[in-house]
Amino acid sequence: MLERPIDVTDGTVLEEVRRHWAPAAESVEHLAVGWGAHHWVVRVSGKRALFATLDPPTERHTAASLEGAYATAARLGLEFVWPSLPSVDGTYTRPLEDRTLSVTAWLAGERPTRSTPDLPDLLHALHGSAAPVSAPVWTTEIDAELPERLQDLLSKPWVGPLGAAARTVLTQHIDRVADWADEHRALTRRLDRTAYVVTHGEPGVHNQWLARGRTYLLDWESLRLAPPERDLATLVHAGTPTDGDPELIRLFDLEWRLSEVWSFARWLQGPHGDGADERQALSALADELTRPHFDEPRPSR
Repeated sequence: MLERPIDVTDGTVLEEVRRHWAPAAESVEHLAVGWGAHHWVVRVSGKRALFATLDPPTERHTAASLEGAYATAARLGLEFVWPSLPSVDGTYTRPLEDRTLSVTAWLAGERPTRSTPDLPDLLHALHGSAAPVSAPVWTTEIDAELPERLQDLLSKPWVGPLGAAARTVLTQHIDRVADWADEHRALTRRLDRTAYVVTHGEPGVHNQWLARGRTYLLDWESLRLAPPERDLATLVHAGTPTDGDPELIRLFDLEWRLSEVWSFARWLQGPHGDGADERQALSALADELTRPHFDEPRPSR
């Protein structure tokens, strides 16, 4: 998240990191990076040593799924995985208020400006890896009644500072959302549980990192056993050829789009401010409602 949490102080984060990961930690500093979680750099002996993440509870990420995902990533033994670190009791997460705290080592580097050419090779290696028993299994987040739930939201007041704009863009595209939900439901019938592999879930450029002369994949909270196509929409959007099943790739693109629309619509229908995070949520809602579906033209807003 771009803004620091209002109910968790830097001092609380530092205390938890000292207690569960690094007794020698000296200070923490909130970083306005990422999306969906809060992050801090942790300094030890005056140097950046750790990267702390505080994940909120969501339908997509529960405390149990986060522990399973982070533990699995750490156990894969793949050199391009930048994993979470175990706490002193051997778990990879710790509860903090109603959220989940985890820590990785600090990795100096930079995010690429576009998806790296070696991403197909990284995904091939990931999908061919043996799955630890800790790996959570993917299930759809999309409620069968999503269109009705969105219509119900539209029938209520949208009183926040960005509510009117969010309601307008959702109203303009609500019929497309219903069509996407129908298509998503039909495509889920093609899934074969026996073909599931370890997937990252969000291997886009925002989770790629260039450091130490190679590409790393970061942020493993979405790791799940799933069809390999769950990771391949990233390649399709980047124009990279893939031998994945196009219909299953489309399924997971729909899964992402519909879950994001529901999440942002709920956020902006309810009480909210006019900060950087809310403005980014409005932009993301509009983009998910209008971006092309692979080779589809982008509709007008």
